[in-house]
Amino acid sequence: MNSYQQKNNILFLACRMFEDEVVHLIENDRDAKVVLIDNEESKGIKGKLDRLSIGYGVASVEELENTLSENNGLSLVVYFLEFALDEDPQLLKEEVYKTVEEVASFVDGILAFYGLCGNVLGSIEYDFRELDIPVRILKDKGGHVVDDCICAAFGDRGLYINAMKGEEQGEGTYFLTPMQAVYWKEMLVATRLTPDPDNIELTKMVFDYSGYKYVGKIDIGLYYEDEFENKVNEFSNAFEFKIRNFEGSTEVVDLSYESIKKEILKK
Repeated sequence: MNSYQQKNNILFLACRMFEDEVVHLIENDRDAKVVLIDNEESKGIKGKLDRLSIGYGVASVEELENTLSENNGLSLVVYFLEFALDEDPQLLKEEVYKTVEEVASFVDGILAFYGLCGNVLGSIEYDFRELDIPVRILKDKGGHVVDDCICAAFGDRGLYINAMKGEEQGEGTYFLTPMQAVYWKEMLVATRLTPDPDNIELTKMVFDYSGYKYVGKIDIGLYYEDEFENKVNEFSNAFEFKIRNFEGSTEVVDLSYESIKKEILKK
């Protein structure tokens, strides 16, 4: 058993591309105390929480246990792992698993804001089944682990699969959520489309070879990123892509959070 009395601490172990969804959950659960693991990846969420006048504490991983011992009631701990890990699925898995083991003794549940991510995280719940706390990953309403952050943005795996179909045979779509649009150059490197996103001519050749003709703008109903539309237009103009508009949702993160929260509060 955990060495401390249960205080209902939930760790959000997340990729930075889920930053808006994490802010959304925090904004809609104002009774929860918020603790951010202080690293380079947390800069963006700090600014968004400040603009929303939502208070938060900061701590290093080493300080986290003491910080949580001082809190009463529900605490949400937000830990964004390095985005560059997405370039190497196996390395990502190793870091996620190492972090779970590192913090499991002083939180009451862990929600991983990831999908299958190259089929390396699909068994995380099974692999940590012997822990005294629940370790959960993002799932749709059918109970399926989402493929990735794009799948999560659609809210349903079936909708995601349908959206991947081009207007015509062989015409692919490169999808962008608000966060991915703002950081589209980082996304291109992470998805290994190009080592140099500033080399537009070379990157366009890769897109053309891969059959991409469209950029898919996924509106998930969150407006924490003011540059969403401008960045999609920038991307579209750079690679001469037509824009396809899609309606997304926060259903996956909403359901996943409510599920683990109920599971913990039952104890």
